[in-house]
Amino acid sequence: MRAALLRVWRHLEWRGVTLAGLGILWSVYGLGLILTTRTAVISGTAPLIRIMCIEAWGGVWIGCGVLGIVAGALRPGRDTWGFAAVSLPPAYWALSFTATALTGDYEVAWAAVPVYAALVFLVTVVAVLSRGRSHGR
Repeated sequence: MRAALLRVWRHLEWRGVTLAGLGILWSVYGLGLILTTRTAVISGTAPLIRIMCIEAWGGVWIGCGVLGIVAGALRPGRDTWGFAAVSLPPAYWALSFTATALTGDYEVAWAAVPVYAALVFLVTVVAVLSRGRSHGR
């Protein structure tokens, strides 16, 4: 078991773990958007909801999550598009919550902006620090 986990780690390393882990989490979050009523999220994402329904945005989170999982399985350097995929949904959410706070449509939305912005920031940090290569190769 330990040898198998070590082989998986050698292949994934930090880039793959980040992409696959976020991919799984984004998929679960997207499923939550589809299956549950999230009043605060709907209020904070009103500009995006005008483009398409919250269930469709749940599909975007799931789709980007699946792309993250797939990219995580690839060799470092061939997975850069996966970082863009997992950054996209929280970036949209951060912008939407910012817009609704600034327009006064949902005044407390400002409080959620740092969470979504932090996700984008941390994904970018991992992508830049690992720069498409692994430490073992």
